[in-house]
Amino acid sequence: MFWRSIAKLYVFLAPQNAADRHCGDVISISLVRLAQYGNRSAEQEIMNLVGFTVDDWIDGYRFLSRWRGREAEVRANLERCIRRYRYTGSFLTYVFRTLTCAARGIRPIQAYSLDEPIFDGSAKRSDKI
Repeated sequence: MFWRSIAKLYVFLAPQNAADRHCGDVISISLVRLAQYGNRSAEQEIMNLVGFTVDDWIDGYRFLSRWRGREAEVRANLERCIRRYRYTGSFLTYVFRTLTCAARGIRPIQAYSLDEPIFDGSAKRSDKI
């Protein structure tokens, strides 16, 4: 079943329905199990495929947007998820919940412009530096 599913790698980018999500689960769990047995190419492949999905989550979910700009930390969490996965359900759900729980302790990055007016608009932030 795994080799028939390999042609459906698009499910990590744009799953259309529940059958596509199930196919993505089958592919991801198979690759994770191979990676846990030491297959480096399977580990790199699952990192790349799930990376696309995680990027989509970061853009789509407000509470996961705290990971924006922290690609190295996301990658480290993903590697830990691959090593620690013992759950019998969806690997993508496991990664989603792991990132959600880990994001609770991250302060969101707030960007400020020095040209932004402050108080009544007569002064800019750069004037106060």
